[in-house]
Amino acid sequence: MPLSPAPLLPGTNPIPIPGRKPPSAKALRLSVLIALPVLVVSLVVGQALLPWLLFLAPGLQAQANTNTPGAAGASSEFQGFDYPWTRQEGYKNAGYTSPASLANMKDQAKTYHMNSVIIPIVADMPYRSDSYIAWHNTDKNDRDTLPQSDYEQAIKDARTAGLVPILELQIQQQDPYNDTNPSGDQVGSAWTDLPSTASYQSPVTNTQVNVGKAEKAWFDNYVAFAATYAQLSAKYHLPYFIVGDSLTSVSYDTDATSAKNDPKGIDRSVPGDSCPQNATGRRECEWRHVINAIEQPNYNLLSNHTKSLPGGDYKGKLIYAASWSGSSSNTGTATSSEFDHIAWWDAVDIIGINAYFPLTNGALHPPINVLMDAWHGKQDSGAGSGGQGDIYGKIEKLSAKFDRPVLFTEAGYPSYTGASAGPNSSASSTDEDDVEQLNDMQALVQTFSGASWWEGVFWYYDLPVPRDKLANWNVDYFWAGPTLDTSKAAAKWLASYYKDNPIQCSC
Repeated sequence: MPLSPAPLLPGTNPIPIPGRKPPSAKALRLSVLIALPVLVVSLVVGQALLPWLLFLAPGLQAQANTNTPGAAGASSEFQGFDYPWTRQEGYKNAGYTSPASLANMKDQAKTYHMNSVIIPIVADMPYRSDSYIAWHNTDKNDRDTLPQSDYEQAIKDARTAGLVPILELQIQQQDPYNDTNPSGDQVGSAWTDLPSTASYQSPVTNTQVNVGKAEKAWFDNYVAFAATYAQLSAKYHLPYFIVGDSLTSVSYDTDATSAKNDPKGIDRSVPGDSCPQNATGRRECEWRHVINAIEQPNYNLLSNHTKSLPGGDYKGKLIYAASWSGSSSNTGTATSSEFDHIAWWDAVDIIGINAYFPLTNGALHPPINVLMDAWHGKQDSGAGSGGQGDIYGKIEKLSAKFDRPVLFTEAGYPSYTGASAGPNSSASSTDEDDVEQLNDMQALVQTFSGASWWEGVFWYYDLPVPRDKLANWNVDYFWAGPTLDTSKAAAKWLASYYKDNPIQCSC
């Protein structure tokens, strides 16, 4: 009996089986006629689906992750760091276009096993309660935004270093009445707690301005900012995009802006938008408009429904970075914690939280187990309480309510005594305390690493600056030094705890 030739692929054989009649010429011609249209249709469909497939892998990878509570090297999707830079920084030989930027990114990836980096795009507002936003480096009153080419260089260098780059929208405001606090949580504070039919005094024209018109104008400007950098993210096939950061005064509805008390403020007539009938108020609809404009190729203005502009046409996953707290403004009442008051979390893919929760009352060197108890709201006689209650439980319930995973888009601790009492405050001591920083960071990871809904953390922070030139390095949030040997204790722990965990994406 003759031996059958080995198949080229499992289960196939190009040579006919002995005794079987080969197909006729007519049958072969018919097969070709049938196959050609099928091939053409497949090519057309494949080309249409390709942009979506480019962004599919990160989600599949996230579903495949498994976490072991507290285990060395237990991994979540994101092992990242924040990498801010603006035109106001005073360092020389620094910035995203400097050799130090790529060098630091490579070090983060190689030494500390980081797999992703957040690159903030910072826009400016001369007045926190005006509608004008400057988001080109050539715009009037823009102080922070870099040329777009700088952000593109950061994207390319991140990829060279083996990191997934993520662009994040931020706003700084320069209001002369803000006591030098540039935080974006004060944006819109003059009209945050007013119905759309009310008026307020414009800081620019010194005249009365309708709240509804001012807020729509602000959102139109913000959408233009967002769409531009969504387009840039789409151009480079970035799998994630952070659509905003700590805009506490305009991100959720108060009593005055609610559907019950301000029904005229809700605009459901914008073409292409989807504002639910049970919306909490006008802010929820305005943010769903922002998301729609980012995802669609075109969108219509809130202030002029007949005017259409190019949208972001972005097909990746969206994140919003909410503050752990409320607005720090002296005006307005949007003082509730932002992260658990936003009603439109279902419009994005990942719930982002800037997790600077106070954990203690300023205890000296609180041990890891005490800090972990603080995350769960347990009182401790030695450390006290940060007054936040069961933080872990609140975040877990939020994730379940909206069926969304949670990512800490910022978390970090300065290395000085008492940092666990208010880690987002400025250094209150000139005495370096590496143990405090180390314990705080370890407690965060050990608390959340076993949660299936937790996607990881972006540590605050590194800068595109030669590490031996960093100001206040000893007491600031920095952990990485010029070498691992000269780095802080937290850096040495990160280098051993994290393992290589690349984010799989076609980007």
